[in-house]
This record gives sequence, structure tokens and C-alpha cells, in this order.
Amino acid sequence: MEDKKITTVLFDMDGVLIDSEGFWQQAEEEVFTSMGATWDEAIAIQTQGKTTRAVTELWYNLYPWEGKSIEEVEQMVIDRVDELISTEGEIKEGVIQTLEFLKEKNIKIGLATNSPESLIVTVLKRLGIKKYFQTIVSSEHVEHGKPAPDVYLRAAHNLGSQPSECLVVEDSFTGVTAGKNAKMTVVAIPDAEQYNQERFDIADFKLNSMIFLNEKIVPFLQ
Repeated sequence: MEDKKITTVLFDMDGVLIDSEGFWQQAEEEVFTSMGATWDEAIAIQTQGKTTRAVTELWYNLYPWEGKSIEEVEQMVIDRVDELISTEGEIKEGVIQTLEFLKEKNIKIGLATNSPESLIVTVLKRLGIKKYFQTIVSSEHVEHGKPAPDVYLRAAHNLGSQPSECLVVEDSFTGVTAGKNAKMTVVAIPDAEQYNQERFDIADFKLNSMIFLNEKIVPFLQ
């Protein structure tokens, strides 16, 4: 690690830039129970960070519904999350400071997320941070969503960066796995309830908040 030089930082979106993981759980609970599912918090936590299609298919397999397709129910979840973000979404602490710091250091900045493009637009508008990102990749743009490495590899390619030059910032185990699968350096910033889970030990660094990110990566920017 000591001789590694980071030229590029790639951010996940939900739970990293915006405090939105609760919105996903709220929307999924409302929609899936309306289709006849019995809500289970443990399942919701396990699916954190996965694509909306993968989550919807999992709930359908557990509680098959009638009357609407998987695609229609997935869109119901997305629309509800969009509504919640538009009215209640808040930026995570340290995000603006980190983006400004990286911009000043001429570090390339990308966004790589499992969220659909429509929600990316909503989040970046709500937070007012679109100007910082030189590439934006949704799982809709690649063959496989996280935990596959596709979104991160595409973002690196778009920026002309090698995976070894890239640092990934994630909050979910699914996302951390994607970053490691892409052979990139990974910083995990799990929420408080999951911070001490050993599975996050696969990350290169683990932080309580993004406010500590700048000082952690300075040695790799020199």
C-alpha cells in the first residue's frame, strides 16, 4: 500500500453521498407488503446495496404476488424512493469537504452505483453536487450490478484510470465486495449498526464517517 498512488476516487451513492438507505427500506416495506409479503428486517439488511431488480426478485420468490409484473413492482419501489429523496434527502457529513479536497488535488472523481439513472438524477439535483463527477455509471449501463465489479471497471475506463489507481468509497458489504472484485483500494464507511461486523474487514480501510477520509488518503495522493 505504501507505494500505491491514487489518481481516481469512485463513490457509491446511497448511504455514501446521501442518507437514503432508510428510504429504500421504507419504500420496499410499503410496496412489498402491499403486494402481500410479510416484512422481515433481516432480509432488508441482507439485500442492502443490491440492485432494485435483484431485491424485487428476491421478495417475489419469497412471497409470489399476482396482478403486477416484477418490473412494475420494482418501478413502484423506485418511484417511492424518488419521492422520499426529493422531499427529505440529506447529504452525508463530510461529502462536500471531501469532494472539494479531491477537486483541489486534481483527483479524478466518479460515481458508480446500483441505483437506476432516474434516481441518480434526483439525488445529484437534491444535493447540488453533479458538477464534481467526471463520470457517472449506473448498473443499468453494465451487464452486472454490484457485487460484480462492472460499474467500477466502467467508471475507471471512462476516466482513463487503471484499477490499481482507483479508490472506492462504499457503505455496504455488497459494494465493498464489488470494489475488491475490481482490484481497487476500498474504503468502507458502514452505518453504526454494522460498523463492527467482521465481514467489512475485507476493506482496506474502515471509517466511522467520511469526514476522516481526506487525512486517510493523503499519503496515497503524493
